[in-house]
Amino acid sequence: MTGPIAMSTATLVFIAIPLGIAWIVGLVDILRRGLPTGQTVLWVVVVIVFPIVGTLVYFTLRKPTEAEIRAAQAAAADRRGR
Repeated sequence: MTGPIAMSTATLVFIAIPLGIAWIVGLVDILRRGLPTGQTVLWVVVVIVFPIVGTLVYFTLRKPTEAEIRAAQAAAADRRGR
């Protein structure tokens, strides 16, 4: 008999693991981004205290870096050139 806390394999594979990966990717992105120290600390605290919502908010509000903009422009130019 399983209790209400028990997690099914499908829930683990399709929900918990992807959320965990997104959370870790969010934390790594925050730490590697080069934000000012205060902003980095704030985002880390938000993402740790509110893992799902904090990560979603971070990725929603995050501005692309210059390298990401150049890569997107190059990819768009490649698509137009085909």
